[in-house]
Amino acid sequence: MRRKRSLASVLFELAAVLLMTALAFAWGKRAALAERGYNAIGGEYLLLLLPAMYYTGKQTILDWIADLRELKKGRY
Repeated sequence: MRRKRSLASVLFELAAVLLMTALAFAWGKRAALAERGYNAIGGEYLLLLLPAMYYTGKQTILDWIADLRELKKGRY
């Protein structure tokens, strides 16, 4: 049975993921500018996909852990 999370914890996690994404993007954009010497659109914009990758990976790991717990209990 899944435990309900409070709204505050969900909002905190979302804010943390968005903040880290913004910081990583800003760093990537500065690093790309230093490397190229001019502004352009490049691979640093892929960093904006981090929230989607984070939540997809998180759900996959949580499902995997739940399956391992079920195997340990002998329900499969």
